[in-house]
Amino acid sequence: MNTLDTAATPSTGRALATIDLDRTLIYSAAAIAEGASDAATAAALSASAHCVEIYQGRPQSFMSPTAMAMLTELAAIAEVVPTTTRTIEQYRRITLPIDTPRFAITSNGGNILVNGVRDEAWSRRVSDLLGTLGVGVDAVYERLSTDAADAPWLRTMRIADGLFCYVVVELELLPPQVVPAWASWAAERGWNVSRQGRKIYVMPDPVTKQLAVDEVRARLIDVPSSSYAAGDGVLDQPMLVGADAAIRPRHGELEELGWSHSNVAVTEGRGLAASEEMLTWLLMRAGTMVNVDEPDKSALARQVAGAVDVDEAQRSSIIDNSTPNEGLR
Repeated sequence: MNTLDTAATPSTGRALATIDLDRTLIYSAAAIAEGASDAATAAALSASAHCVEIYQGRPQSFMSPTAMAMLTELAAIAEVVPTTTRTIEQYRRITLPIDTPRFAITSNGGNILVNGVRDEAWSRRVSDLLGTLGVGVDAVYERLSTDAADAPWLRTMRIADGLFCYVVVELELLPPQVVPAWASWAAERGWNVSRQGRKIYVMPDPVTKQLAVDEVRARLIDVPSSSYAAGDGVLDQPMLVGADAAIRPRHGELEELGWSHSNVAVTEGRGLAASEEMLTWLLMRAGTMVNVDEPDKSALARQVAGAVDVDEAQRSSIIDNSTPNEGLR
């Protein structure tokens, strides 16, 4: 098929929705009530949230009941593709309120899961791309380890799925020159560095979420009618810009950077309220809510405005039992 034939191919399939997970679709206990006006509101949000991930026996990640219902509705009429920087193992800890997606993207595009199973053909392609770089992931890890040896700011350092490195740090102790120095070193070797909260990622330039999204789209038998995306971090940028239209929350790394794009809408709310806004936005564009006005307040945002007090024991069951997860952003 030549270029003209490809351009003329009619869109026959349902919409494609690629959705980041952490701080876009799911939230840690600490991030649930971001943007809440007071402690009572934050407590009400925490009490109403539903746990979707258990880590080391403790509740780890949450969604609102409304967001869970909307995700279920979206998956019924669109090709929903969870798209995350998490490793395969970290992704599998999450129980979303939908059946196993036909496709899921993990490891920042380094892995594609087909019906829950890693696609070996894609893994071979990624391996070939990594082989073109100036250094491999082991050399990257060695450089980071040398700089971080016995450093008081280092919490942990890992290689993720054999594809990239991430470092968890104590921000208040991290010298300001560390990240720029790593970024400069990495850029000369085909890698890039970004910091998201306490985590610093060192990623291979050729492998991105959007690269994997393009592969998924090519594999769909029916050409998607349109593509939409949602995400909050720098690593989501190519995916957001590459979609027909996209949305990001009013929190997270892109918000901190003041990043905007003509293709990308921004929510009014933050925390769980933002997740409901993004799902409403996706549902509207996928075709099930075409008669609904563009949302400025989700059901959860209204709850934030008039939150009721909750039982202290119920509140602590979520907040106090949640522990930092080094697999999360």
